[in-house]
This record gives sequence, C-alpha cells and structure tokens, in this order.
Amino acid sequence: MTESRQVQEFDIFSLVLLRDHLLPELLQEDQSEITYWAGKSIASEFQLAGINEIQNFFMSAGFGYLTNTDQKSSEQKWLLNGPVIDERLRKHPNAIFALEAGFLAQAIQQLTNTGAEAQWDAGKDSVTITVMTEEPVDMPN
Repeated sequence: MTESRQVQEFDIFSLVLLRDHLLPELLQEDQSEITYWAGKSIASEFQLAGINEIQNFFMSAGFGYLTNTDQKSSEQKWLLNGPVIDERLRKHPNAIFALEAGFLAQAIQQLTNTGAEAQWDAGKDSVTITVMTEEPVDMPN
C-alpha cells in the first residue's frame, strides 16, 4: 500500500479532534505525562522487529512519517512530519506529541533490550523526537 493511500484511509479531522480537543479536555495539565506513558504501554503490546516496522506503525497509526535523522551511540534524533503533523500544528501550534515519543521510546527499548526515554520538540511543520538509551545501541532495520 502506498504512503498516500494510507494517509487517505483515515480521516485526519477525527484524529485532530481526539488528540487536540478531547484529550486536553479530559486530561488537563496531566495530558503530556499520561499520553507519554500511554504511548509506552501501547508499544509494549506490539513486537516491532526494526526501524522499518516502527516507521510503518507510525504511518498506519496516523502518527506521521518517522525518519531517523541522527544516530549516536546512546542518542537518536527522529523527525516526525507529514500531513497529520502539518494539520495538527497548523490548527494547534501547542499540540502535544508525548504519545508518539513514549511509543518510540518503548519500541526502541524493546528492540535493543536497554532502557530508553524520549523527549519531543515541535517546530513549525515537524516534530523532533530525541530518544536516549541507557547503553549504546545499534538499531536493526
């Protein structure tokens, strides 16, 4: 299935409605922390065998396009962009991406068998997620 077809198979509006309207209303000031741990919990339900599977999961889940932009021994930088990210940031410049960060941290932790945590930073049209691991890692494709 092509990337453009996958994007068309879900309604961006419904995702934005849930992520940027409903969750903030329900979770209030705890939204970032709760969604980060929810992302880790969701990732623990899936055994993704490498970077490609993580990237495919992100697209399928409507999280956006994920690209590894920098790999150091204990730190990785990932770029998250695409139509979903564009829409969320355009309508909600303060949108929270803790769910994606938590998911990515847990997925990497499971792949590498070492503890991992992540931070995110939203720019104008993309999000950077930085994953730090407790030990140096080599990521399998």
